[in-house]
Amino acid sequence: MTLHRLPAIAIATLALVLAATASESLVVRGSGIRTKPILGALYELTLYVPESLQAADGPAILGADQPMAFHLTLKSSLITRKRFVETTTEGFAKAAASGYTSPNTPAFLDQFANTEFKKGDTVIMRYADGALTTLYRTAGGTETPLATIPGLDLKQALFAIWLGATPAQESLKTSLLATP
Repeated sequence: MTLHRLPAIAIATLALVLAATASESLVVRGSGIRTKPILGALYELTLYVPESLQAADGPAILGADQPMAFHLTLKSSLITRKRFVETTTEGFAKAAASGYTSPNTPAFLDQFANTEFKKGDTVIMRYADGALTTLYRTAGGTETPLATIPGLDLKQALFAIWLGATPAQESLKTSLLATP
């Protein structure tokens, strides 16, 4: 390789990387607050989807094998790791009753075993390339990758907790799917 060809190769490589990133860019589909009577706001949830799913309904989003993400920001100090795992387990049970199951739900829940939940922290659950990646970001900005677990079925079961036939909270589902 000659030195004068190096910039052209670097530019071509950069263009490919940017094109791949652009094809997976996500936009906010909706956002809402999970509340409980007496307890108030528990967390804020934001749904990110590709532009092609910007106006899609819940079943279309659940079925899509495309990049998408949920960002769950803790709004209450009442949410502990134990409570998060318990309520997510209940959510997976409701999703299963609606037909969305995955043998990988225990692996999803187990990834939080050493995570200390604090108000203001964010759990990022991103699906891409056939796998669900979870990150834990503290309010201070430190980001910890928890796990990457394969399976469209896991993404569908997880997303069905909020977008399925029996969501965690109907008003939250409505906010997540609000017409853009």
